[in-house]
Amino acid sequence: MSYNFYIIDDDKGVRKVLKNIISQHDLGYVIGEGDNGIDAIKEIKEFNPDIVLVDLLLPGIDGIAIVSEIKKMNINTNFIMISQVTSKDLVSKAYNKGIEFFIHKPINVVEVISVINKVKEKITMHNVIQSFEKAFHNMNILKEYTGMTNVQTVSEKDRVKKVLSQLGILGESGSNDIVEMISMILEQTEDIRAQLLKQKLSELYKMLNKRYRDDYKISSNVGAIEQRIRRAIIKALGNIANMGIEDYGNDIFMRYSNTLFDFKEVRKQMDCARGKSNYGGKISVKKFIEGIIVELKSEL
Repeated sequence: MSYNFYIIDDDKGVRKVLKNIISQHDLGYVIGEGDNGIDAIKEIKEFNPDIVLVDLLLPGIDGIAIVSEIKKMNINTNFIMISQVTSKDLVSKAYNKGIEFFIHKPINVVEVISVINKVKEKITMHNVIQSFEKAFHNMNILKEYTGMTNVQTVSEKDRVKKVLSQLGILGESGSNDIVEMISMILEQTEDIRAQLLKQKLSELYKMLNKRYRDDYKISSNVGAIEQRIRRAIIKALGNIANMGIEDYGNDIFMRYSNTLFDFKEVRKQMDCARGKSNYGGKISVKKFIEGIIVELKSEL
């Protein structure tokens, strides 16, 4: 698949550098560029680029406002913000508005290539999931038409274990809880599954505890399940951060650092591991669980 880009920066030299990186490394095609937010919003709406590289500080409308406006229009594009701004509040605000990654200037060619490839991978995964959901919808229609009630599926548990193994936490006690929780969710119909993922985690922990008691005759408690799962995911965050430190292009790091975790939290964990900060990254159990479910769908 060929990807197209739009670049927004009031510095002509920066736009030229980014265009050269995209061209020389066969990352895609630049279909437009702008030096201000007002014109850029009009052209993004018209061109609908796959990826927009946008500066934060711009005359008139800043980069965060551009991202916000485009998202309101439901235009399906992905933003990478490139700026010299170091304010954590502004960077956090940019992520909250919907950017995929934030790259600090001065421009590092290796980092730009790595981030662009990761966004391209995410776009591909999104398209695969959409295809899967469409196929799944059609399969349900076929089942209703033919009266089929039981369709064999591959073992989700083994596929979840594979992901946990890649993250280096398969031996953690919480890994069994994660496998069971995901299996419990996947066993449901699509509508119920969506409802479960909207519930509070505490409700999922209670359901898992009941599953242990009713199906496996195992005595546990909700608090212990929660702690085991959190410890396993915290260890996974540490492992993925170490992978990124050793090799930013590591396949596992590239694949999971943004799908199972909030990437800015992975960056915090990396800074902590490097001794640059006393505070590590935070985890989201729900994002981790949902990320693995998406990962399983993308493999089908």
